[in-house]
Amino acid sequence: MAYYEAENKKSVYLDFIDKKRPMAEHGDMNGPILTENIFFYEPSLQLKVIKRDPEIPFSFHSHEFNELVLVTRGTGMHYSKSEEFQLGEGSVFFIPPGVQHGYKDVEDLALYNILIGESMFARNFLDLSDLPGFNSLFKATDTIPTLLLNPTQLSQVLPILKSMEKEVDDQSFGSGSKTLAYSYLLNLIILLSRFYDETPRKSNQTAHRLWCVMAFMEKHKNRGITTEELTTIANMSTSTLNRHFKLATGLSPIEFHLHKRIAYACTLIQKRGMSIAQVAETSGFTDPNYFSRQFRKVMETTPKDYQKIFTSSLS
Repeated sequence: MAYYEAENKKSVYLDFIDKKRPMAEHGDMNGPILTENIFFYEPSLQLKVIKRDPEIPFSFHSHEFNELVLVTRGTGMHYSKSEEFQLGEGSVFFIPPGVQHGYKDVEDLALYNILIGESMFARNFLDLSDLPGFNSLFKATDTIPTLLLNPTQLSQVLPILKSMEKEVDDQSFGSGSKTLAYSYLLNLIILLSRFYDETPRKSNQTAHRLWCVMAFMEKHKNRGITTEELTTIANMSTSTLNRHFKLATGLSPIEFHLHKRIAYACTLIQKRGMSIAQVAETSGFTDPNYFSRQFRKVMETTPKDYQKIFTSSLS
């Protein structure tokens, strides 16, 4: 019975969210308040993981609970009454109860919303509050703290998030799922707090500039880009941009964009119906041979062999 009640409430809140989307871009400055009873169908575990793929424009709204957001793909702009910032793959930010916020200018944006009831943060867990990153990321009162995960950090966070999602949705009695879900939440919070502490920041200005660069890359996966374009967007010298970008992602800007274009080519191949030459052209490679060399460098296989995998699976 608990399972069916949970699924029914799940359907109700999804309908509720979709009816509120899209609204006027900056619409009502005092938008709807999302309440705890819509989302938390288990009173002893005020925790919910929602994957929004795609996320679409959403005007001002607030909630009675905390919301931790992790972007997994695409770009967009997050805005509140006092600030706005660019979103990209690896963006993390935390919204406390009562803060009006929304999304705009989204493009292929996908993200996870981790909804956390106030009671979940009311408990004092040993030295959690001693972590500087925890206080900066989860307890700030005058701004919305942001964090940009590099690919390595993102690869550490996503499995925890997916395991937490599974346990949160497990309604079986006597399975220990609630305790395990909560342990995953603590694991996630500590990991993000440590990442925040490890990230060099000048009032997070550098991270915002890198997000702008990544957003530009995301919008131009169908062509090559120049270092001059990126340094203009970032308002940095080439050496400064390369240093900060490699620190954040492990790759140079040009290498990172190449990986983006190859990933885009992979999605085109997976859709089937396009020749390798067409895929190369669509992803901005005028020389098919150069495309094949770069594809193999990134994917460790040729475009044709990669295509065979999906052709064979279709058969």
